[in-house]
Amino acid sequence: MPPSPSSRRVFLGRAAAFGLACVLPGCQARPEGPKLRFGVITDIHQDLMPDGPARLSAFLAAMRAADAAFIVQLGDFCVPHPRNRAFLDVWRSWAGPSYHVLGNHDFDGGYRPEQVRAFLGMPASYYRFEAAGIAFFVLDGNEPGGQVKGYKRFIGPTQLAWLEAGLGATPGPKVVLVHQPLDDPQGVENGAAVRAVLERHGVLACLSGHLHQDYLRVLGGVVHLQLNSASYYWIGEPAAVRETLPPEVHRAYPSLRNTAVYRDPLWALVTLDLARGELVVEGRATEWIGPEPWARGASPAKHPRATVRPAVSPRRQSLG
Repeated sequence: MPPSPSSRRVFLGRAAAFGLACVLPGCQARPEGPKLRFGVITDIHQDLMPDGPARLSAFLAAMRAADAAFIVQLGDFCVPHPRNRAFLDVWRSWAGPSYHVLGNHDFDGGYRPEQVRAFLGMPASYYRFEAAGIAFFVLDGNEPGGQVKGYKRFIGPTQLAWLEAGLGATPGPKVVLVHQPLDDPQGVENGAAVRAVLERHGVLACLSGHLHQDYLRVLGGVVHLQLNSASYYWIGEPAAVRETLPPEVHRAYPSLRNTAVYRDPLWALVTLDLARGELVVEGRATEWIGPEPWARGASPAKHPRATVRPAVSPRRQSLG
């Protein structure tokens, strides 16, 4: 039975991504293609953390040492208040290309999308860029729609149509960046519909933040990499409230009582090695400040040990 047009399109797209010399039966593949290294940080939460600039500065120093091609932050960066201009100036000290993804907390205090975009210098809420022949599609998971209360976590029909058209018009390798994950019930509410678009067009990987967890899953041939927060894990359960930092810090930042703070900042250096067909994550590990969440009374059922840890784990994952 011959393959369907859609499955053949995905196969050809992945073959192009890995630089295969030929896709006919019996033709030997020739390993070609770019090797791209870039830095990723997410969920710094400058408006919640007392040391956001220091965490960001450490990330930038590491990315300069690694000669990263570009940097990207996956959301929950800061609100567009004048007090955060110095923090943004740290980000802008990076001399190379840099990119922003909108997170739900970037709108805290009633800020509008256009205000956040203007503050960060974003071209649009969702957009496309290229590096080393790889197309990156930045999504906005904060659109109105869906059924959940509180923060919006939805990708509307106009954006979804833009994504479908853009992916369909891009024959080479493709990667998606979004704040809320597409593979988890606490992520994008219509994540399954968005995933179907990614799978239909042979997207290699989707990188996200939001959950402050550490995992990698492969669904429908697409690698879903959840990047841990640079700063902390949110517990939120009344029984687990603790003050683990100096009293003056908790007076200035009362929400920190609900968090388990990471002693050192976390980030990832990600390599897309298309010659080998691999995604490689060089991560970092640190420790909790104070007792770990479960020793504080956090529920293991709500906060699984398998993904809740003060680390971005090193990984090597086949693509396609």
